[in-house]
Amino acid sequence: MQQELGQGLLFGEAYGRVTVAVEGVPPGLRAVTIPVRRDGQEHLPRNRRGRLRVHEVDLVPTAPVPLFDPPAGMTDADLLWVLGAHRREWPSIVRRFGPTATQITADLARCGAVVPRHEVDELLSLGAPLRWRLSQSWSQQALERSAELRGDREPQRARAILLALMEPVDQLAGERELLARVAPEAGLVVPNASRTGTRAWSVYDAAVRTAATWWGLRTQGETEISLKQLAATALNDSKGWTTQQQAAFANLIGTEFEDAVREEDTDLRVKGPLSWRIGDVAADARIAQPWVGVPSQGLRLVGEAVCDARGVLVIENSDTFGQVCRRLPELTSRWLCVWGSGYARDQLVALLDWLAPRPIAAWCDLDADGIAIVDNLARRLGTPVHAVAMDAAHWHQGPYRKRDTPEKDKARDRKLAAELAERVAPDLRDLALAISHSGESREQETMYTDALPQLPALLEPLLHEATTGARVSL
Repeated sequence: MQQELGQGLLFGEAYGRVTVAVEGVPPGLRAVTIPVRRDGQEHLPRNRRGRLRVHEVDLVPTAPVPLFDPPAGMTDADLLWVLGAHRREWPSIVRRFGPTATQITADLARCGAVVPRHEVDELLSLGAPLRWRLSQSWSQQALERSAELRGDREPQRARAILLALMEPVDQLAGERELLARVAPEAGLVVPNASRTGTRAWSVYDAAVRTAATWWGLRTQGETEISLKQLAATALNDSKGWTTQQQAAFANLIGTEFEDAVREEDTDLRVKGPLSWRIGDVAADARIAQPWVGVPSQGLRLVGEAVCDARGVLVIENSDTFGQVCRRLPELTSRWLCVWGSGYARDQLVALLDWLAPRPIAAWCDLDADGIAIVDNLARRLGTPVHAVAMDAAHWHQGPYRKRDTPEKDKARDRKLAAELAERVAPDLRDLALAISHSGESREQETMYTDALPQLPALLEPLLHEATTGARVSL
């Protein structure tokens, strides 16, 4: 049975938090814990006995919210003020809105615009408001939305600047022709059929500037262009390049973002029945060739998505993921394939949690770490993750991986596999036991002729199980 998820923020501000029962929370909102940051990681606030310690809470919507839908009746001037700063202290909010500050704050919080922070008294009642901050989704859109609201630029001059930037770049000749056709009296409108895929002029402007600069750097012989280098050169701000602008830039140059620039944020690569919108830029994982990637930190809180996949397949290695996307359209038409990139990151776990209760399968290297990846993912999700093509029979076929330090590496794998054999799901136990005796490992890339063509058939029983409730073994 297909299941479609309605539009709403892919992951909200409450992700990774715990709801707290607090009296006096306005309707449509709930109170959540404020993480404590230690050693570079976020933790729930707890006392020495391990109990939650709550002195302050954030308020977040109880239901999914649209990507950008301001409260009804809010003036453009007030909306510009809201978007004008990432954080506002409560006295400043009161000076702006007077006696309506509390109501306006609740309205903004219910639509996902701001995240108010409040004190909590000893009786777990909501105390005085302290401040608010823009939500991640609104913060990402603040620059574009503010520019749209102001509308204070000269359209003809803005178009002339971009036309001049594109003129020496042969690869942008088609986009330049589209922009040149825009009527002189038109406002700041994106030309029809633009490859950027956006409707927002500020996103279009940044995409054209960065694309022209990127092609210029490539012409000069630059083979590795960093994200911050490109943003600083094209936009005069190394940190001012939004997720929407990055996606539009990738659309315009016809290259996946992570292949075009070097960055720290790893893409979340997907292929299959999933579409989403990042601000004004749309992406469709069903038709993208061979797959589509979006910076994971941007997608985590900003993406607005719809999915009708029947199941999810997590693939460990990037080359194998690409092979599945290219060679198995019958699989990607029904399954959402996701590149796992080794041990599961928070963004991947959040995506899979959002896709529940679809069946989740994983195909990893046939080694101790591959088994551990599946086990780790199942534990973090709290739901079964079915290993596919990860059995002793496939492992025995070899060939086995060449090691730099064979004895040391095999000893380490034998130990880890023996530990895993004690706790993993039955479908992985025989593989874990086999590796615990020899320490040998087989990579996914050696399985393209035997296991890869079998994937659709190997996954089919999971769809039958999801429909009928019957338990099956792969």
